[in-house]
Amino acid sequence: MNTTRATVTLSALALAAGLLATTTAGASAATADEQLNPAQDPLVSQEASGYRGTWAVSGGSLQEAFEQDGVVISTGTTGLRSGLDAEQVVSFGYVAGFGDPVSGVDHSQLSGQAGADVTAVRVVSASGVTTTADLADGVWGAVWVSGSDADEHGRATIEYDTPTGTRTVSTDAVDVIAADQRAAEQG
Repeated sequence: MNTTRATVTLSALALAAGLLATTTAGASAATADEQLNPAQDPLVSQEASGYRGTWAVSGGSLQEAFEQDGVVISTGTTGLRSGLDAEQVVSFGYVAGFGDPVSGVDHSQLSGQAGADVTAVRVVSASGVTTTADLADGVWGAVWVSGSDADEHGRATIEYDTPTGTRTVSTDAVDVIAADQRAAEQG
């Protein structure tokens, strides 16, 4: 299991319950300005039942922020990948999520990059929930109300459209964060 993503999910739960003041994800901590206004000019933004994800590009990084009912619960940064094939997608990790302790509603999210010829991206969760991601300038992001599968926050399937047709891949096959972690562990 990806320890960083699991920590973010648990930290988000603690934050929502009032146990933490802020939380960050990724290799670098968010500045105070990012925590107060994490996506001043989002490239991609999507909302599901009061849970909102925003993704913005800054330099060579994708900055993400997640809010529940207007309150920032998590921010993070992921390095963008260069040299994607025109009909390629990658995901930044696996499906992560946030459980709202007040409403009891669970949410999920996933993001990544797409090559120049990719025209649409859909995420199919472990429970079969299909969500069309917002896609702009090669960045895609999706949030949705989680299904009931016990493995909802983990592997998923990505369907994406190109001029040559629709393709389907497992997040395991295109997860660049997991690939980076495996490479670092192997030294």
